[in-house]
Amino acid sequence: MIYTIEKANLVATQLKKFTTGYGYYVVGQYANIDFWLEEVIAAQRTIDAYKSRFNNMRDAQKEYITKHDVRVSDYCHICGGKCEFSDGNPPSPSPPKRMSSAVLDATQKELVNAMYYFLARCYRMGFLNDIQLKQKCDRIGTSIDPSDL
Repeated sequence: MIYTIEKANLVATQLKKFTTGYGYYVVGQYANIDFWLEEVIAAQRTIDAYKSRFNNMRDAQKEYITKHDVRVSDYCHICGGKCEFSDGNPPSPSPPKRMSSAVLDATQKELVNAMYYFLARCYRMGFLNDIQLKQKCDRIGTSIDPSDL
């Protein structure tokens, strides 16, 4: 799994715990609400910039492989090194595989939903008023469903 997805999933998993936790646990995490909002926003930026970072990585690897004529030999599962039975002309390394946009979009949606439900829980517990809830939801790019409140 790529770092971008792992980071977003880790933050979402934490936020889901806050949504279902005991009240004393929620209030403790609410005390750090700005930190959690910044974590979500940072993860969103990381996801949004993935394509550009991936293209930079791919292009740099391609250039290096071409410049240095890098070849990858078959792996020997017995000795753990280069297989002596492979042909004498090993291929160039395969290019990196890009994470699909669908996976990135789904991860970002889950991240935002986790933060939204934590905010809704904080609202229901009286930690946020209507205006504060809207401001925080606006920061992560989501709207409010009145039926969640």
